[in-house]
Parts: sequence; structure tokens; C-alpha cells
Amino acid sequence: MDFIKSVILSLVFTTLSFGQQLSSFTEELFNEYSKYEVEGFSNMKVQPDFLQKQIDLITSKAPELFEVQLLGHSVEGRPIRMLSVGNGNTDVLMWSQMHGNESTATRSIVDLLSFIAENRNHKSVKSLLQDLRIHFIPMLNPDGASRWTRENAIGIDLNRDALRLVAPESRILKGVRDSLNADYGFNLHDQSKYYNVERLSNEASISFLATAFDYKKSRSAGRDEAMQLISYLYQINQQYIPNHTGRYNDDFEPRAFGDNIQKWGTKLILIETGGFKNDPEKQLGRKLNFVLIGSALEAIQKGLHKAISVEQYNQIPRNDRNLFDLKIEKVQKKVNGSYYTVDLGYYLEESGYDSNLGKVVYHVTLEDQGDLSTYTGYNSINAEGLKILYPKVYKGKIKDSAHEKSLLKEGILYYTKAPSRRYLPQTMLQYNDGVEQEISLENTYFLINEFNEPKHLFLKGQLIDLQ
Repeated sequence: MDFIKSVILSLVFTTLSFGQQLSSFTEELFNEYSKYEVEGFSNMKVQPDFLQKQIDLITSKAPELFEVQLLGHSVEGRPIRMLSVGNGNTDVLMWSQMHGNESTATRSIVDLLSFIAENRNHKSVKSLLQDLRIHFIPMLNPDGASRWTRENAIGIDLNRDALRLVAPESRILKGVRDSLNADYGFNLHDQSKYYNVERLSNEASISFLATAFDYKKSRSAGRDEAMQLISYLYQINQQYIPNHTGRYNDDFEPRAFGDNIQKWGTKLILIETGGFKNDPEKQLGRKLNFVLIGSALEAIQKGLHKAISVEQYNQIPRNDRNLFDLKIEKVQKKVNGSYYTVDLGYYLEESGYDSNLGKVVYHVTLEDQGDLSTYTGYNSINAEGLKILYPKVYKGKIKDSAHEKSLLKEGILYYTKAPSRRYLPQTMLQYNDGVEQEISLENTYFLINEFNEPKHLFLKGQLIDLQ
């Protein structure tokens, strides 16, 4: 995609911190990705039926290659399937969308299945499938995916159900892990877009974790190898998204699947996809997951990670949480007749999925204010010298487009008499049916200069340049 190419080209490529050279397989995955990117998955929300339809199309190209197994059903009766490929003695289990609204890796798995089907006769893929047996559960929580919620239909977080196994989805995952006694497990998630890389303003676009299996965060041969494999993948990220990778908190959570699967003897690798500027649908994250998962399989097959020191895992910077969607710096806020200089930090968070609009909808929240100099934003503006002006209401009738523009320049945003037609096709004026608008820093205001001229309008989470 052109967007992804422009993002990648804008990044400065750095030398790998541990001296690793990219394998030809990794380079092929990255450079040839667009050939295998399955259509219909450009949006984050993935419906279970559509997912299965696309998987069926892929597997029908090579029915002898894939084994499709119905593992069981969700709380609401939706099927949960696993696709297995390869004939090797090393079992690798991957699952995605344990949380229903975390779909980046689900889409990457579909792309990877497409890659395997199209390249089944190529030497590198044939060799991979000869040595490994790979099992994919693309969507563990179809009820949550259908609702676009983190939890399942019971309302519980499946990743906190590894002990009680209340949910059928949880019992399915536990049963598969145990029946395979999987050598490696990949727990694939999306993390908050507000994570940044420790001591940097960069987003933590990908974060890794070799989960702990006790409160002491003890080491074992299996956890050590998970750390080595993560270090290998981290170096790949340093080529493609330098300094945009974090290390997830490894505090032990006794109810979590990742922690317990590590405890049960499977080498567990957690991959969390965070945010990336100008990529709300995580298309770049989707591509990176495709590359990372494929590269991890090659590393497991060939032992490419085993020469890396375990200690290098601890050199990966930790996640931090110092990001806003929008940061307005050094604006003048009037309180009790006096002006005070503050920074404003806003979150623009999902509030649900609008089926009529066909997209995720968001709500804006003023998350913090004051001295936010240690924070950064996906978007930022230096508002030094500008003051906050709450909008006024116009009670007359709008005459024409020039009149409408002039109202904005006067700090008027709301009007009470609806015109017969709107004069500006992309107007910012808001109709008010006579009820006074609730005005606060969390929704709407102008930024005015020393001459009381509105320069910017903050509206519905967006900062609009009125010039």
C-alpha cells in the first residue's frame, strides 16, 4: 500500500544493535507482502463469517496442504476452528483475537495462510513445512469480535480465565495446548496506542514479552529460549521500524494464559501491536506481524535465535505510557478572571462500532492538563500566545457562505435558525435547536490570538486550522 511504503521510506534505517543480518526469507516477506495481502481486511473490525469465508477461499487452493479442525463453539454457538499445516515434529501454536477487538494479528494470519498456499512448492516454504507443524487459531473469541468488545459473550476477559476455565473458548485453548503439548506458543494481541518506548517520544508500535511463570520471574530453559527468539525479532524491527519496539511488563499474572502456558512447558512469545501515526487501522502493524511471525517460524526451524545471548532481551527498552492523541502546548486558560498557561492532553478512544457508518466511532477525553512536557502526542501544536475562547451562539439566520465564514471569525460556532440550505459544503457551524450547548475543555473551543482572532477550532477531537 502507498501509505505503508511512505511510512517505511520516511524512517531512517539503522544498524542492527546486535549485528544480525536479515535473512533472505525475512526480506522476501517484507518486500513481497503486497502480493499476499488479502483483500477485505483494511478495517480493524473483522466479522467471524467474513473471516471464515476468506480462509475457505485460501484453503480451497491447496486442500491437501491444510487441515481444518472444528475445535468447538463459543458461548453463542459460533464455530472456533484451527488450521494446521506442515508435517514436522515441532509444534507451533498461534492464536489471535482472544480479545474480540484486537484483530491486527488475525488479519496477518490470513495473509500468512495466503503466502503459504501460494508458495507451497517453493524451496523455503517446503523446507519450513517439512520441519514444523504450525497450528493457527485465527479468532478465539468470535462473540467478542462480532460485538467489537474485549470480552466474550459472558462478559469476561478470556486472558484472565486460564485457571477457572469458565468460558468454552478458554477450555478450547487449554485443550489444544495440552493435546499438542506445543513446543512454541504465540499469544497475539493489540495493545494500547498510548504506549511509547521508554524515554523516547516514539510509539511502541510492537511490544514483546517472554511471560513469567511465577512471582519471582524465574528463568527456565523454555523462557530463556523465548527471550532469545524475541531478541531475534526485535532486531528485525530495528531494521524496519527503528526505536518503535518496546518490552511489555513481565509481572506475573496467575490467571493469564500466557503466563500459565509458559508454566505448562510451552515456550511462550507475546506479541502486542500498538499504534503508529496516521495508521488508525494498523495496516503497518498488520504487515509487521506478517513479517515477524514468518521470520519467527524460520528462526525456530533453523535455530537462528539460539546464538543470541539471553541477556540481550533485557536491553530491549520497556513500554512507557506517555502518549496522547492530541497535545496542545502552552495555551492560555482563563479561570476566575485570570489566565494560566497549561498543556492539554487528549485521548480519542473507541466508543463502539457504528454499523450504519461501517466504522469504529470515537469519543474525546481530556486526559490530563498542566505541565505535560514529559509527554508527546500523535499530533501536537504549540499554542504559546493563544487563548481559549468558548464559542458563542448566533440567533439570526445565516445569509450566505461569506456570512457563515464571518461568523466563525467572530468566535461563533452555533446557530439557532436553520437555513434553507448549507452554504459551505464542509461547514463547521453546528446547529443548536435552542438548547444551550455544554461547553468545556473536553469538547469545543476556539484558540484566539492577541487580536482576539480565532486561529484554530477544537471540535470533536480535531484541531482545525481556520486559516
